[in-house]
Amino acid sequence: MINKFKYYILCILSLTMFMACDEREIYDEDLDSVLNIVTGLTGNGTKATVNDLQGTINLVLPPRTDVTNVELEIEAPDGVQVDPPSGSVLDLSQRQEISATYGNSTRNYQLITRVLPSKIGFLGAAESYDELIANADDDIVAAAQWVNETYPEDFEYINAAEVTYDDLEEFNVVVFYYDQVGSSELPTLFTEGNSKSAFIQYVVEGGKMLLGGMATSYAETIGRDKSGMQTIQGNGEGFDSPDTWTIDGGVNFVNSKLNHPVYTFNPGLIEFDENGFIPVIDGGFREDHNNLWDASTLLGAGHQPGQFGEFERLYNGAVLAVWGGVADECCPGIIEFQPKPPYSGTIIAIGIGGIEWNMNDGRTNDYRDNIEGIYKNSIDYLSTL
Repeated sequence: MINKFKYYILCILSLTMFMACDEREIYDEDLDSVLNIVTGLTGNGTKATVNDLQGTINLVLPPRTDVTNVELEIEAPDGVQVDPPSGSVLDLSQRQEISATYGNSTRNYQLITRVLPSKIGFLGAAESYDELIANADDDIVAAAQWVNETYPEDFEYINAAEVTYDDLEEFNVVVFYYDQVGSSELPTLFTEGNSKSAFIQYVVEGGKMLLGGMATSYAETIGRDKSGMQTIQGNGEGFDSPDTWTIDGGVNFVNSKLNHPVYTFNPGLIEFDENGFIPVIDGGFREDHNNLWDASTLLGAGHQPGQFGEFERLYNGAVLAVWGGVADECCPGIIEFQPKPPYSGTIIAIGIGGIEWNMNDGRTNDYRDNIEGIYKNSIDYLSTL
């Protein structure tokens, strides 16, 4: 009986070895290393996203691109022929097909092209832009006027009481700045009902927002900021101070963010001081309406280096600035909330109180250009996403 059992074992081992050798031979069979794929595609210099599994290439072009006249640069492995050939100028107003051929094998991709809308919106509580300018807080008025003057061809006012998601689909970037004395809470017009629902869908579907002042809390209102850390808020009457206030984009960070587009997208807009900080308000009256996040609980008790990296890991929010001179990673003041499911859009939130649009004592802020530069870089950067 034992000998018979050994015989069975020997047969099984022999069969296993035979199958393994057969599989090994198949594995070692000479296969060509070239695949008939598209490895990269750009349209007028804009990079597309290639999905080999789905057989699609998604090309999102900047606003006002002439979609009927787009030059394609197509990359593929050596020996692979692409059709149309790289360098072709095509009309992409209709969906096109890109094929990659090697030997007798061809793979087809659907080229899906979309042109970003050009509109830059400013969200407000008034029924019209003129009413906003006549009645809103002075800093809201100054911010709205600057956006209108900076993007005159693309500017459009958005009435929060009437906006729908269908309306928002026409906007590339929506700017929302809010300020008031006595409370940091946003009016229910923004935080409840159809307006809130419209903006949730807008950011879920890829919409971009620039939030300033007290409007930075809107990232939490629509569910994108899940941190619960925006607890440092000020809404007082203000006071006089002889000091110049600055912000820090990375001098005292573990990982500097001074190369981020908020500072670099339009070269030369931002002026730094001798310490590497960015002055934002000169001596005089200021309201100091901070809307900051307290990161002290992220890595144990207290403020310490590495907390900003932890914030980014947990919430996909890149901390871009704090108050100038803060030596630890304490209190985020500018954050880029990057795409995080289910939200495929991006939000930049600017909550540092020194970034104030209007000086209540009537003076001209010597560093107004830096405020405008940060906002313009932010809008222009968002408009490309």
